[in-house]
Amino acid sequence: MLAHGTSYSEDMTQQYSVSYENTLNKDHQLSILALHERINYKNESFDTQRGNLTSSVIDQLFAGDPTTASNNSTASEMGRSSLVGRINYGYKSRYLIETIFRADASAKFPKDGRWGYFPSVSLGWVVSQEDFLINSKIIDNLKIRGSLGQSGDDGIGNYQYYAGYAYDMSYILGDKIYQGLFSTGLANSRLSWERLSIYNGGIDFSFLKRKLYGTVEAFYRLREGIPGYRTESLPSSFGASLPLENLNSMDSRGFELEVGTSGKYGDFNYDISANISWARSKWVSFDEPVYTDPDQKRIYGYSGKWTDERYGYVSDGLFTSMDEIAALDYTYVDLGGNEALKPGDVKYLDMNDDNKLDWRDQVKIGQGTMPNWMYGLNMNFKYKNFDLGMLFQGAFGYTTYIDLESAPTTLKYENRWTEKENSKYSLVPRPGSKNVANWWYSDYRNHNASYVRLKNMALGYELGKKTLEAIKLSKLRIYVAGTNLLTLSSLAKYGVDPEAPEG
Repeated sequence: MLAHGTSYSEDMTQQYSVSYENTLNKDHQLSILALHERINYKNESFDTQRGNLTSSVIDQLFAGDPTTASNNSTASEMGRSSLVGRINYGYKSRYLIETIFRADASAKFPKDGRWGYFPSVSLGWVVSQEDFLINSKIIDNLKIRGSLGQSGDDGIGNYQYYAGYAYDMSYILGDKIYQGLFSTGLANSRLSWERLSIYNGGIDFSFLKRKLYGTVEAFYRLREGIPGYRTESLPSSFGASLPLENLNSMDSRGFELEVGTSGKYGDFNYDISANISWARSKWVSFDEPVYTDPDQKRIYGYSGKWTDERYGYVSDGLFTSMDEIAALDYTYVDLGGNEALKPGDVKYLDMNDDNKLDWRDQVKIGQGTMPNWMYGLNMNFKYKNFDLGMLFQGAFGYTTYIDLESAPTTLKYENRWTEKENSKYSLVPRPGSKNVANWWYSDYRNHNASYVRLKNMALGYELGKKTLEAIKLSKLRIYVAGTNLLTLSSLAKYGVDPEAPEG
């Protein structure tokens, strides 16, 4: 087979700006910026090939079998345009304001929705620069700040707002082969930007020459017009492919707190700081059917719920005897009864006490794979020429799914259920089981992933001035360092790193 091809790609960015900066009457700081940017993308490619070449010496297409000839080509283009205006004003470095207005256009949207307009404003008050605090021996720095603003996202494919056709598999009509052609579905001439509104507030402080310092910050973000397909609220019998719409919305909120202390006692210097943060998102609205069954809405609904909730069955270890199975006062409905259950199978609980184990018994059993809470402790010490730095970090408020059946052989073997040990706490159900219930999503395999870790530590020594002069060097530091030196986590028994992606 011999193939020839060519491709052409062009990305052109134009940016023009004008700015002005000045200090007026010593007290007024003013900065103005106006900017225009245009970006154009263009790509084209072409390739052709033939097979069954008569000779490997002749590397030209004509030497191939004409009946094997094929060719293909592609082309795409996209463009963006932006106008940005920014004004910064400060009075005596005490009162600060920044305003930004931007207008963005994207060729991914139709003309009526191509431009998006996104204003923002930030305010700051350096309280410690006020006359009544500027000579304070307690407050080094105190700043209150807040902001609100909007931005847009055009992260969708090109030409989503067009109705058109696409090529499918070929078909034979008579003695000829024709290329298939089908409609790509309905168009949406109102497709436009996803809009993000962000609100932020914070306080920065430092007291007693950084004996106490830190930051308190909180935010709220609303995403509106998230692109999606109306596949849930319309019946599957709808007779066309649905267009992309600005359909869903989500909000997020969170905070971060950092507190630290630093100082010096003789030749000993220290700086210790701790931080903790929390963030979580919720679906404000999501395309879904109108649920009439409260259990369906509770388990399968999205609107008004946290985006990282997980639902499944609650387990009570493994069955250890046929007597335990016979004593059940509820029936595994989806198994057609309890006859398929054997010792070593996962035991699930009837959560709603209706004497049936079915989908209605699913409850919230965990959260998403990204932690809601994160924290850290950073410590730096120095005594004369010696220095020591340590960073501890951790997280909680998230879970991970662990399947030891597909784990390395040794780990699976050591944790499997056996008739001899017959432990209800084995991490792998009885081998060879064909009981599908063992694979239902449950807390049996969904585990708390909280951890604390000594992320890194370094111990160093810096040679003194006399020694450096003797060896004709200006500075030399000798150190030893390590990463991930200690981890405390309940996932250790599964052989899983708590920072590793799920699966």
